Amino acid sequence: MSDPFRNLRLRGGEASADRSSNDSDEDVPAQPSSRRRVARPARNGQPVDGFQPGAIVRVKVRNFVTYEEAEFFLGPNLNMVIGPNGTGKSSLVCAICLGLGYSPINLGRATQFSEYVKHGTDEAEIEIELQRKPEDDENYVVGLCIRREDNNRRYTLNGQRIGHKELMKLMHSLRIQIDNLCQFLPQDKVAEFAALTPVELLDKTLHAAAPEEMIQWRAELKELFQQQKEGQRSSEKTAEEIKRLKSRQQHLQTDVDKLREKRAIQDELEKLRKLRMVVRYDMARQKFKEAKARKTETARSLKQLERSVAPALETVNKKQDYASKIKLVVSDRKRRLQAAEQAAEAAADQVEAANTTAQHVVMSVDQEKKNIVEKKQRISAVKKTIRHLEAQHRRTPPEFDAADWNRRIRDENHKLREKDAEADRINEELRQFDHQRRELGDKFARLKVVRQELNSQEGQLLNQLKRIDPDAARGWEWLQENKGGFEKEVFGPPVLTCSVKDQRYSDHIQSMLQGNDFVCFTVQTKEDHKKLSDQFYRKMGLSVTIRSSFQPLDAYRPPLPREELANLGFEGYATDYIDGPEPVLAMLCAEKRLHASAVSLGDVSDEQFDHILRGERLNQFAAGRKLYRIVRRREYGPGAVSTRVQTFNKGRFWTEQAVDAPERDDLERQISDIQDQGRVLAESRNEKARQKREIDEQREAIQRKIDELQEQKNQLQREYTRWQALPLKIETEQKALEAAQAAHAEARARALELEKQHDKAVLEKARAVLHHHKQIRAMREAHQALVEAQLILMEAESDVGALKARNTEVTQQLEKARRELQAVEEELTRQREIAAEAQADAVSVLTEDNHEEIRARAAGKTVEDVDSDIQVETAKLDLIQASNPAALEEYEKYAERIETVEAQHQRQTSTLAELGARIEDIMSRWEPRLDELVAEINDAFSYNFEQISCAGEVAVHKDEDFDKWAIEIRVKFRENETLQRLDQHRQSGGERAVSTIFYLMALQSMAQAPFRVVDEINQGMDPRNERMVHERMVEVACREHTSQYFLITPKLLSGLKYDERMRVHTIVSGENVDERGTEKMDFRRFAGIQRRLAGRA
Repeated sequence: MSDPFRNLRLRGGEASADRSSNDSDEDVPAQPSSRRRVARPARNGQPVDGFQPGAIVRVKVRNFVTYEEAEFFLGPNLNMVIGPNGTGKSSLVCAICLGLGYSPINLGRATQFSEYVKHGTDEAEIEIELQRKPEDDENYVVGLCIRREDNNRRYTLNGQRIGHKELMKLMHSLRIQIDNLCQFLPQDKVAEFAALTPVELLDKTLHAAAPEEMIQWRAELKELFQQQKEGQRSSEKTAEEIKRLKSRQQHLQTDVDKLREKRAIQDELEKLRKLRMVVRYDMARQKFKEAKARKTETARSLKQLERSVAPALETVNKKQDYASKIKLVVSDRKRRLQAAEQAAEAAADQVEAANTTAQHVVMSVDQEKKNIVEKKQRISAVKKTIRHLEAQHRRTPPEFDAADWNRRIRDENHKLREKDAEADRINEELRQFDHQRRELGDKFARLKVVRQELNSQEGQLLNQLKRIDPDAARGWEWLQENKGGFEKEVFGPPVLTCSVKDQRYSDHIQSMLQGNDFVCFTVQTKEDHKKLSDQFYRKMGLSVTIRSSFQPLDAYRPPLPREELANLGFEGYATDYIDGPEPVLAMLCAEKRLHASAVSLGDVSDEQFDHILRGERLNQFAAGRKLYRIVRRREYGPGAVSTRVQTFNKGRFWTEQAVDAPERDDLERQISDIQDQGRVLAESRNEKARQKREIDEQREAIQRKIDELQEQKNQLQREYTRWQALPLKIETEQKALEAAQAAHAEARARALELEKQHDKAVLEKARAVLHHHKQIRAMREAHQALVEAQLILMEAESDVGALKARNTEVTQQLEKARRELQAVEEELTRQREIAAEAQADAVSVLTEDNHEEIRARAAGKTVEDVDSDIQVETAKLDLIQASNPAALEEYEKYAERIETVEAQHQRQTSTLAELGARIEDIMSRWEPRLDELVAEINDAFSYNFEQISCAGEVAVHKDEDFDKWAIEIRVKFRENETLQRLDQHRQSGGERAVSTIFYLMALQSMAQAPFRVVDEINQGMDPRNERMVHERMVEVACREHTSQYFLITPKLLSGLKYDERMRVHTIVSGENVDERGTEKMDFRRFAGIQRRLAGRA
């Protein structure tokens, strides 16, 4: 018999140190240590060379999920990680993801980094060594440290702090793609891979297998196609806009024709109006010339008439000349009389001014006399003051020592400050007493609320929830206040929302649930799950569990009828004895299969237990005080059945017990203690308040004494200061006396001067009166001379009238001729003004362009002719009526808009042509490369399926819409089937797993990433398919020049293919593994034992 281990190279436990707890996998982040380790040669004999740049050489974790400390030395090709469920295989996958800077979202497990810190520790560390690039001197050692308390993360690179963005740049440069399911497929993301849309699969495939330039070309094509779509939409819109504008413009054509005709008539009317101005000017100029000729002729006739009547009018003229001279004399004497009147008035004003001056002088004299009396009184008062001050200065005041008074006041102030300090200290103690009293009051109020809550079942449960999970309690309180913000009702922890119908079964039901099952929240829609997660995790920072319930409760059917269940010794299922909201119960059924878990108050017999095992439908039940869990592994044969029996204790929840007496006693004791503390605190505060009052009284007494001392000091100081100032005051008063005496002398001198001024004013007044009388006489004489001249003028005018009466006819002829001349002159002036106005109008309308045209049309025309033409054109204008008066303006605006839009459309067409050329250029390079890539994938994929007698193909779906280009995977697992598209609905879980692993294997030879991870992809496969898949995987992953590969699996099929390039990592952990467990796990010794056993067979 050949040795099945002849090609197996084993490594002992000393190459990987692993101390693991028995806790189940929990999702939490970690951070690396700052130490760098150089990858050591593998115990399997595989050298450390052969690693692609970016491949993982070593992984070390501390306090991460289940690991207390472990270190993995990995191979450059296939790394197979095996071990029973719950030992921490997937934790290695989590460490790779988080340690390289990627989000927990890529794991499909816990979303907070802090949830990956090992229970009972504060920090987790991850250290990952990556193979260097050829141009670098050393490997990259990436470290991550995670703090549980604040979910904080700190990254390092080769021992130096590094930001997350810089780390992501390094990952990108190494083509590490943990966020690509084609490269990194953790256990909880296997189903998600099958759910990828064909478009998403194309994207993931290109990032996994295509060169960087193809990815860039596709990104450029997507952008260009998007621009082309937008450009085409814009171009179509523009074309529609042009069509719409032209249509609207066409509708205006009739009105536009009318309005253009109307505009032509309006232009003609405007020309006629200008022509009328020119014609009017020509006619006015002609009339002016005629009026000028008439004036010349009339003036000549008047001169002839004046020469013919000159002798007859000579006597009249002489008499008129005499009368005119007399008029001049009368006018002169009127002016003289007016001057005499003005002189008399001026003299009267001088008399009045002199009288006013005399009165002012009299008033000044009287005032100065009063001033002299006041000066005398002031002199007497100053003399009296001097005598009084001299008498005061002769009286010496008491002696005053300012330093002594200041010392006495300082002593009292020092006492006051001491009392102030003591008062401040007592005030601070009083504030502390008040603060303690408020704290005691708050604590007392809280304890009273707790005591009230203890009296209700709900209150007891809520208090219990606050003790075991404060975050869940906070979340429940928030939910109570914000129920209305969700699509459907959101339910709180089952410990609050559910109850047990029959207390006898309470412990049985609770034994089937774990801690999170009691305190989780239940939502009914994805949107509510997202909203509640955002509120609890991001905004409130709570660590709670949120579960979804999308199926109704009646969708969970029990596996056995009630009668058959009773025959097995059970009273019912767990769901028969628990009450609560249906969505919460449905969630518990989905998570813990309560609908398929039987309960019994008594134990089952051996016969009943054997019947249960043979029935294979009841996998969990609680009987008596024990919980039974049956695990069947069909892939290992019909007899692969294990049963776990666990004795359960009294449940913590859903009890109807009275209030816990010790708890109530403890609560009452706390309340009593607070009351006692309050009384002691009140007594202490009252004592301090009494001390404060005493100190305040002492402070007031000291302050009164300080005030008295200060007043006495001020009084003495004022008296002494006043006595010291007396000589200066006396000297000042002496000077004031001298000044007053000098002022009295000056006042007497001014009084004498004023007496003189009064005499002079009286004399001036007399002179003014005499001058006024003289002016009155001159005015009377001027008046008499005027009367005489007026009498002579009356006689002369009478003579002129008599002479004119004798020559009336001659005078009338002469006056008539003069009036005619005046009328002709006025007409000439009017025609001159009319011609000037017409000339200005004509000049305003004549230009170099229209001068000849208007002059030609004006020849032989009159204003009446032009007015007639204007009337004709106006009548034509009135006959033209357009329905839209603004049509022409709109038509021209449309024309401008059409021109602009057509230019825009031309630019858009040009841009689209450029985009088409660029797309064609890139597509000519990208599409053939894509076809080659997919053809290579298809060859490998089809070959893999042929090895298991099935069929599969991979093709590119090329849609007119570039965004819909996709990878289509079609598979066939049975002969009578046709190739069907791979999705999460058509194929079974095992078929999807086989298809997924074959597709990933097809990408292996083209992989651009330095490593790939697949976690438990073989779950659900039958042993035959699993063996064939494993063989193909070893062949593909162990070729030279391929990327590193990680396969995580709990299965242990015998006779699997082995290759020297692969490395097997066995993880052993559990409560029965001691500290030196990995050292005892010597696989070389195990292989020797197996060889001996095989030899005996």
